[in-house]
Amino acid sequence: MLNKKLFVFTAVIGLCFLMFSCSSARSDRAGNQTQVIDSAAAQEAMEFAASMKIGWNLGNTLEGHPGDLMPHETAWNTTEATSELMEAIAEHGFGAVRIPVTWGQKLHPQLQYNPSRITLTVDEIMALKIDEEWINRVAEVVEYTLDAGMKAIINIHHDGADSHHWLSVKNADLSGSNKEKVDAVFITLWTQIAQKFIDTGEDLIFEGFNELHDGSWNDGNAIQHRRLNELIQIFVDTVRSIGGENSRRYLLVHGYVTRPSVMVSSLRIPNDTVQGRILAGFHYYDPYDFSGNAKDRAWGSKGNPRGWANENHVRSTFNSVKRKFTDNGIPVIIGEYGAVNHRTESGMEYRRYYVEYVTKYAVDCGFVPFYWDNGGFGDGPEKFGLIDRFYPHDVDMDGEAVLEAMMRAAYSDYQLSDIVVP
Repeated sequence: MLNKKLFVFTAVIGLCFLMFSCSSARSDRAGNQTQVIDSAAAQEAMEFAASMKIGWNLGNTLEGHPGDLMPHETAWNTTEATSELMEAIAEHGFGAVRIPVTWGQKLHPQLQYNPSRITLTVDEIMALKIDEEWINRVAEVVEYTLDAGMKAIINIHHDGADSHHWLSVKNADLSGSNKEKVDAVFITLWTQIAQKFIDTGEDLIFEGFNELHDGSWNDGNAIQHRRLNELIQIFVDTVRSIGGENSRRYLLVHGYVTRPSVMVSSLRIPNDTVQGRILAGFHYYDPYDFSGNAKDRAWGSKGNPRGWANENHVRSTFNSVKRKFTDNGIPVIIGEYGAVNHRTESGMEYRRYYVEYVTKYAVDCGFVPFYWDNGGFGDGPEKFGLIDRFYPHDVDMDGEAVLEAMMRAAYSDYQLSDIVVP
């Protein structure tokens, strides 16, 4: 730890050179302080993140379930993940794969319910064991990814979706026995996940949870924000306590509902026993009427001048995240982003433009973007499919230009103004 005088001197000097070349601890307007990170740790973390270049999501696979939190690999897709798929993903240019995982009933049937309906005691919860076949399958898919030369991210995914199940941040679950049960399940899961991967190296990243919110998709309140920061600290402490490779594993955290504005205003970087091993993340689908459900068939100040989230919004949003995190030596992951398929020629062009613009500015900000590919092909809502899950895992016909644009943004040196506007 630097003494105060040395810290001030180093911070002033470093800001004149590189965004992460000094130890720094800043507070935002809400008083949320980032962790002090020394220059070597910050540099190492930034290089680790940059080595991924661009990532891909194995969406709607290990997190899929029929509504009861009993995950099944083919619940939402017809194919299982294979080593050939991961090799193809690497060949297409991706440097990392995010593998969403739902656990739920693979730990206990009652976990499909809200905490108030869980009759297990805290001691009983702490004694539960993850279904061996399920965690072995997760490990197998991780191995496929690492063997293909990519990094991997695994998480707790739909357990916390909309607070419908055990991982809830609804008001009733923020205190008392409900809160104690949530903590017990959370610790039990991360303890066993960390134990399973105790010897797996740093190319495997753990992500604490997914888009956790109370079901309203709003920004939440101060109590809920504090609760997420508390869960993040529990996550970090639990993983570190297991030892082995977990002692220095990179851990991905994000704020309430993974919204970048809420991340900036409320996410606290947790205390850690090792420096520079925390990654901060958010998701980006603005505007969802274009990117997610195709109600709008054009995007950008030219194609949809009345749209609320055009190019300026991308830049201002990403700049605010950069100022708080990347500029302080904390790497940023965009865990999900993308745009659905549009079957019209103009719609396809705007899809290409949106994805290239978002990818390019993310890379310019030093972020690592992960495209959300849920295997959905066709036209319209939730049709984010890009790469065919069936061998030989070709790019969907309508996605060829999108993939080329993403890789151009990730690997080539050019300006935003060089992007072709439809």
